Amino acid sequence: MIDGVIVKPLRKIPDDRGTIMKMQESCDSEFKGFGEIYFSTIYPEVVKGWHLHQSAILNYAVIKGMIKLVLFDDREGSTTRGEIQEIYLGDQNYCLVQIPPNVWNGFKCVGNDEAIVADLISTIHKDDKMIRLDPHKNDLIKYDWKLKDR
Repeated sequence: MIDGVIVKPLRKIPDDRGTIMKMQESCDSEFKGFGEIYFSTIYPEVVKGWHLHQSAILNYAVIKGMIKLVLFDDREGSTTRGEIQEIYLGDQNYCLVQIPPNVWNGFKCVGNDEAIVADLISTIHKDDKMIRLDPHKNDLIKYDWKLKDR
């Protein structure tokens, strides 16, 4: 597990009308502030990434579908520098993943249906510098996005 990354199981609260899916509350120990929340859809087999936020803390939860979230730590001085971490989250694993600044991340929709990813970010996007890399061809992160046979 990459240093500073938090993976926290989340609650689904069903009743006769539907389901409440809690993501984060301001009293949670891992809550780092609020800049904005947005939702990103992703189609099956599509990869969104790589991107790195220089000052923002990201909090991902998938409210529909499934993704494979991949993290790469290239932070100088980090005890996990050079490590890759894969986390499957969504319908089958409803959880919050908190990503500290300067950790590369990307995700791929791994189901047959579109996924919806929520991101509660600690700063407003315009106040944070973001760096992007091609998910398939770059000189920094050597990662094969193909799904592995099990």
